[in-house]
Amino acid sequence: MAVHIFCVTEENYEICIRCGLVGLPEPKEGRGRNNIFDGLLSRMSAIRESDYILLYIIGKKQLQGLWQAEGRAFYEETIVWPDRIYPFRCKIKTTPYHFDKALKLNDINDLRSTGKIWTWALQRTSGANAMFSISDKEFDVLLREYMKINPFTISKGIIREPYPFREYNLKDYVHIEKGQPQYEYSVMTLLNDAFANGEYTDIFGNYTDYLSYVPTNLGKEMDLLLIFGDPFEKAQIASYDIIEVKRSEFDEKALIQLIDYESWFLQKKVSGDLNMVRTTAVARTFSEVVVDYVRKRKQFEDKPIKLLQYNYASNGRLELRQLL
Repeated sequence: MAVHIFCVTEENYEICIRCGLVGLPEPKEGRGRNNIFDGLLSRMSAIRESDYILLYIIGKKQLQGLWQAEGRAFYEETIVWPDRIYPFRCKIKTTPYHFDKALKLNDINDLRSTGKIWTWALQRTSGANAMFSISDKEFDVLLREYMKINPFTISKGIIREPYPFREYNLKDYVHIEKGQPQYEYSVMTLLNDAFANGEYTDIFGNYTDYLSYVPTNLGKEMDLLLIFGDPFEKAQIASYDIIEVKRSEFDEKALIQLIDYESWFLQKKVSGDLNMVRTTAVARTFSEVVVDYVRKRKQFEDKPIKLLQYNYASNGRLELRQLL
């Protein structure tokens, strides 16, 4: 399962652990507000029941404690934190791990420099990050670091003022225009929701984990990364599927971006093992240039790229149909 990290102030951290609740802030009014809104929806829709939740305290520059998601995320505007409204919310519960000592940012940066942690993303290309996700294997690394500085204990934390349970409702707030998702973030919300529910295995196979908005050193983020664990060696990863998403047409520019991600991933993450990496494009339509290239690449290089055409169904689900 993915692990989600929320960036909070020290004051808001105390409220989070007292109420058993994490959240992302309401976007400011103005141009582009609805697009940002759906971007926050897309991040929260990736959280599954019992996913691990970590809290990074911004001022102290440290990870403090360990929780799990209690249910899935929801949208609600009741005031909980004093500084502003954080309507994109998820309840959290305690875990068997109770760590009094925090994990410092300097220690995490050391792990990044050695390649043990690579999806850590306090900063995005567009600015600060309020919430991001890391892979299960990276979480294992952080957990071992926690264990080094904290003696093992069976004591548990306590949620002293539990926030009321709310049903998952994020899909109700996605912006739909003329029967179609209005933004790329809208499409991402629906895809994250589906992957969180374990859907599309008939298309992709039995993925064991997935991440969205995965950072690269290209100055851009991969939209989605499916991770396939080795069924015989559970500690090993068998393969990956890099997914690039477009709201309308997948054109030549998007294709170049997807191939750049593939090249970067092959070089940096899998030591050039072509068999470990697959690539997928998701869009409403595909340009003739893209279709022609994909056909020729499969014919002459035996390196397929899946082209998946999405359709927004009346039940609010994205249906995917493979073209190539």
